[in-house]
Amino acid sequence: MRVKDCLTGTGLVLALVCSAAAKADTDAIMQRLKSLEGEWMVVDEQGEVLDQVGSEFRLTANGSALSEHMFPGDAHEMLNVFHADGDRVLMTHYCGAGSQPRLEVVPAEEGDGLLLKFDSITNLPSPDAHFMHHAEYRWDGAGRLTTTWYDSANGEILDETTVIRLARRQQ
Repeated sequence: MRVKDCLTGTGLVLALVCSAAAKADTDAIMQRLKSLEGEWMVVDEQGEVLDQVGSEFRLTANGSALSEHMFPGDAHEMLNVFHADGDRVLMTHYCGAGSQPRLEVVPAEEGDGLLLKFDSITNLPSPDAHFMHHAEYRWDGAGRLTTTWYDSANGEILDETTVIRLARRQQ
């Protein structure tokens, strides 16, 4: 066997192993997101569960996508759609401001959560416009979820965040 053939074969095997690992990560992320299916109630700063649905997660498209309706029925209801895209998971946020940021979903480096990293955006009125830039979803024990939203304006990430604490609706 020639060295070139051996290196080519090694490269192919390495590519297949990396592809399989990426697919496993994608599957694990989608399974983690799908576990959110159901209604989630808003939790106030004192930890009390309010009688207000903060998010409703629903599987759609034969289980290939997860929709999250934030504040369903409210005038400012927003929609997030999570789906696999090859070896990654994407979320499109249909914002009340009219823009549609697209975020890549990856495991958090620390703790039990997912990071939603900025990928691209559509329908932004100007490069300096205010928009949702990235987010974090953190599991806070059984039946608890905290989402943190980071905005951008004038090309800078803003210091102020929006934190939404949720508890799974008890049946």
